[in-house]
Amino acid sequence: MNGYGRLFLALALLLASALGARFAAFSVEPFGPQRVNLDTGVTTLPQGGILTDNEQAWKLKGSFVEYKENSFIFVKRAEFLTDAFRLDAQELRLDIPRQTVSISGLSLHHPLFSRLWVKKGLLFLEEDILVAREEVRVEKPLLEASLMVVNLKTKQGLVLGEFTFSDGRGTLRGKGKEARLYLYLAGNNVRGSTRLPPHATVLEAWIRRAP
Repeated sequence: MNGYGRLFLALALLLASALGARFAAFSVEPFGPQRVNLDTGVTTLPQGGILTDNEQAWKLKGSFVEYKENSFIFVKRAEFLTDAFRLDAQELRLDIPRQTVSISGLSLHHPLFSRLWVKKGLLFLEEDILVAREEVRVEKPLLEASLMVVNLKTKQGLVLGEFTFSDGRGTLRGKGKEARLYLYLAGNNVRGSTRLPPHATVLEAWIRRAP
């Protein structure tokens, strides 16, 4: 990029910063200064900020933000809010072309669970499918597992492998890789069953799509 091109891009970015930047489908509200790498196109918000996608109706807030138009958004100490759920994460990376969100240190607030903690997760944003891996824990109903798939739209889940589940009426345990537990809403209560409905295979298929 020549000198004039750099100058033009720098002025455009400064103007966008002053007005409240908007890139592609999301708008950016920085909490402090913005640092723009003109060679890579990456913008850093060292004091964090709020990113809002008006087309997909989500809002993302964090104490540290990096993003590149049509490429990625990376956030530390993130809060991700949609119409269907809210999640908090130690770190979050949104792959814009794939529309997936890689999450570390996840806490999810959703009608299916009072609170879900996961060490690692992958969210398929357009389908609202969450694949949760490693140290999966739910406060109510009590659940401990290592692998689970949740459809956040239909409020259904599938636990794969070893688990312990207690809903106040009894305790279910699964042993070995072949163990399965189907989770669903019955009125306002979450129920678990080791008898899987036919559509549970659709949930399990998401595991193969999650690296």
